[in-house]
Amino acid sequence: MKNIEVSDAVYEELKKLTTDFHQSPNDVLSAMLNLGVAPSTITEPLIAYLLGADFRTKFTDADKYLAILGWVAAQHASDFNEFIVSLAGSPSGRRYLGLSREEIVEQCRHNQARQIPGTHYWAIMNIDTATKRRFLSRVLEFIGYREEIVDSVCGAIGMRHSVGRSGR
Repeated sequence: MKNIEVSDAVYEELKKLTTDFHQSPNDVLSAMLNLGVAPSTITEPLIAYLLGADFRTKFTDADKYLAILGWVAAQHASDFNEFIVSLAGSPSGRRYLGLSREEIVEQCRHNQARQIPGTHYWAIMNIDTATKRRFLSRVLEFIGYREEIVDSVCGAIGMRHSVGRSGR
């Protein structure tokens, strides 16, 4: 075994991933670097997706946000649809997801909308990173994900090549 030095922040994030998801530091780093440990060895499918090669090719917050929403919509189709339907009755006014581009834009003509990959859903895109994290947290909590999963997934937005909590 070799030793490497990492910053305290990197160490804490790696420690969270290894503790929360019962993986060794070597397994997590190997999965992130595509060095023989398949993300499928990680027991939480959403975390395995975030550590996988497909997600790690996403560099912008917008692409990461849409990719996570697309994965969640594919894995939890019924719950995801129920969440979107629940937004229609929300008195708060602003809807971050919709069934069409028009549904997003009709709230405000300045809204930018993009289709969520692999779905018929659309997402508002001219929101900041913190708002993307907060909204993604609401979606994941609605579906029933545990807090440590929600924190790790939301932390993947706004961080380059990393999965972990960075504050929401």
